[in-house]
Amino acid sequence: MKRYKDLKPISYPPQYQVQPVTKPIRGTFRVPGSKSLTNRALILAALAEGTSTLTGALASDDTAVMIDSLQRLGFTVTVDEAEETITVAGQGGHIPAEGAELFVGNSGTSIRFLTALTALGRGEFVLDGVPRMRERPQGDLIDALNDWKVAAFAKFGNGCPPIVVEGAGEIPGGTAHLNASASSQFLSALLMVAPYAQKEVTLEIRGQLRPFYVDITRRMMAQWGVQAPTGNNRKFWIPTGQKYAPQNPYPIEPDASSASYLFAAAALTGGSITLPNLSANALQGDVRFATEVLVEMGCTVETNENSLTLTAPANGELRGIERDMSAISDTSLTLAAIAPFATSPTTIKNIAHSRLQECDRVSAVCTELTRLGVQVEERPDGLTVYPCTNIQPATIQTYHDHRVAMSFALVGLRVSGIVIDNPSCVAKTFPNYWQVLESLQNSP
Repeated sequence: MKRYKDLKPISYPPQYQVQPVTKPIRGTFRVPGSKSLTNRALILAALAEGTSTLTGALASDDTAVMIDSLQRLGFTVTVDEAEETITVAGQGGHIPAEGAELFVGNSGTSIRFLTALTALGRGEFVLDGVPRMRERPQGDLIDALNDWKVAAFAKFGNGCPPIVVEGAGEIPGGTAHLNASASSQFLSALLMVAPYAQKEVTLEIRGQLRPFYVDITRRMMAQWGVQAPTGNNRKFWIPTGQKYAPQNPYPIEPDASSASYLFAAAALTGGSITLPNLSANALQGDVRFATEVLVEMGCTVETNENSLTLTAPANGELRGIERDMSAISDTSLTLAAIAPFATSPTTIKNIAHSRLQECDRVSAVCTELTRLGVQVEERPDGLTVYPCTNIQPATIQTYHDHRVAMSFALVGLRVSGIVIDNPSCVAKTFPNYWQVLESLQNSP
């Protein structure tokens, strides 16, 4: 069984050509820890009163910028990549540094969680990122913090980074109004710091909330000893005066979004794959890509508390489906990449918010599928992909987006001449993806 930590980091070439497989992909494999869970756990550990140890933690660009930012905020964070552990000395809701400049790259999770965290600090905190990050709106989070009487604003007045938080050493609390349409991470950011507000917090939600990732946050807060926020997805109440308890150890689940590529690889090649430490009851909703989406396409799944096994259809044919992917939108790219191999069209709906992520993902997917000779119809909130029996070789542009790169690499398992430009972008969440892909290709 291949372990993520046993796959040594590689030097990324400017381009990577995927080699088609000649037999079904079979075996047991591991994927790295969840980015979503690792970054949430880092925030909770920093807020806890005492030292916590995260096990199975992800080592990637996104977690690296979170760790670097916490260190710049004065927290002691120790990383052992070989053992996949991170130790954090929590400060019980206090920010040690009086002001800091934080650079988060293109990590949306990091900038949202850290913006809320720095509201507890004293001094000026500036959060910035790469040029694409400066195009990603954060104004709804800023407005909610302003409702709490936190002095936060976009430096250029456009709702995008750089974000400045002028901390007074506390969050006054009270009622805040949040438009959660652009990202549920805004709500998660506020919920995690809310127990340390000076008075009880009420969060009133406007717009469309995708509650699934918020549920992860609420469940994790409970695991760390804080009464989970109550509410009905339109209003949340969070009692103050609580503190997170340090966790030793706190195990991080394998990344269900990263797992989607391995499951899809088995489905595409008529194989069967088992992923340990992942089950249908995982914290991460993206596990439903296997248990629901691929099952609807004709695959079968066996799951228990310690593993999940997906097997391709016996006849080797995947069915096209129509699916609302709003709850698991990160895996919508995986679905789009395998859709041309289905026997009927596949329609992906309600992912308009994906246009505001690392790139405009709806546009990027449609452009690259067209480059492959696949018929695709783009809509404001999604796309329809038609079966294609003559996919053309092409160099896939990745738009600096890890999920574009990893998803379209799957096409290369069935089609010769698929080249991925800028393969290094996978370092954001899955640094050893290309090695894992090669281990899949060489499975018994």
